[in-house]
Amino acid sequence: MAKAATPAAKKPAAKAPAKPAATKAAPARKPAAAKSAEHPIRDQLAATGATIKSEASKKAASLKEEASALAGQASTKARDAATKGKDKAAEAVGSLARMLEDSAGTVDSKFGKQYGDYARSAASTVAGLATSLDKKDLDELAAATKDLVKKNPAVSVGAAAVLGFVLARLLKGSSSD
Repeated sequence: MAKAATPAAKKPAAKAPAKPAATKAAPARKPAAAKSAEHPIRDQLAATGATIKSEASKKAASLKEEASALAGQASTKARDAATKGKDKAAEAVGSLARMLEDSAGTVDSKFGKQYGDYARSAASTVAGLATSLDKKDLDELAAATKDLVKKNPAVSVGAAAVLGFVLARLLKGSSSD
């Protein structure tokens, strides 16, 4: 008689391994160290760019401070020069007033008392201008000049033209000496 099948034969046939699911699994994330190791040049460029930006920002701030300091110095020197110029102008106008006053007697004798009075009146007006120049500071003079130009633009343009002509003549005369 034939013996029954061996126990191994009695086992059901082994199943085939299960098929993986059709969905894709998310790729495994790499650690940060592995990521930076992939692009060392890009990371180095980014770090260098950040360093350059930082240094440029520091340099710009330093240059702004220097420019501000230089502007302050220039402003102070310009104000000092303008004050000296104002003082010299007041002195020159005062000298002109004294000269007009001194020449009024000569004008009286040569042209008559009426013309001598004109010279005295002009001397008085010029002396008042010299006193006004001497008493006012630069800001007051600038404001007064601005107001005069706004009120009398034609006179201002004429005065500027005459002043320009006189300065040109003075400079031309001094260059030939």
